[in-house]
Amino acid sequence: MDKLRQFWLERAPRERAILAAGGVLLLIAVAYLMLIEPAFTGIRRLERALPQQRAQAAEVDALLAEVKTLRAKPQAATVSPSEVRGAIEVSLGRAGLKASRMVPLSDGDMQLSFTDVPYSAWALWLAGIERELGARTTSVVINGKPATPGNVDAELALRLARR
Repeated sequence: MDKLRQFWLERAPRERAILAAGGVLLLIAVAYLMLIEPAFTGIRRLERALPQQRAQAAEVDALLAEVKTLRAKPQAATVSPSEVRGAIEVSLGRAGLKASRMVPLSDGDMQLSFTDVPYSAWALWLAGIERELGARTTSVVINGKPATPGNVDAELALRLARR
C-alpha cells in the first residue's frame, strides 16, 4: 500500500487527474460488464423464453386435469385368464344378450360372435364391458340384418385387462 501511495504522490496533479479519470472509466466499464449487461441479457433471454414456458405450463395444467379426471373414474376390474369367460357371460347376461360363439384365442383374448342381436343393446354392452372389465376391442365386424331392422350380426375380439 505504501508503494501505491508513493507512486501517487510522485505524480503531477495533471497525471493524477488523468489516472483518476481512467480509474473511474475502468470501474464503470467493469461494473457495466459484471452487473448491468448480464442482467439486461438475462431479461431479454427470459422474455424470449416466456411464451414457450407459458405453453408448457398450460400443457402441464391440461395433463394435471386429465390425471384428476382419470383418478375420479372407477378402476376397471382385472380378471385372471380362468375368469375371463365367466366375467363376459355375466356381463352379457346383465345386458340381456347371448353370444352365439365364444372362443378363447391363443394370446388370452376372447373372440365372440353374435347373431341377430339388437345393435343398440350390443353397443351399450360393449361400452359397459370396456368400463367394467377394462376390455379393449381389437377387431370388430358388423353386418346389418335387412330382415330385422336395428339388428346385426357381430363378431369381435376382446382383450381384457389382466392381473
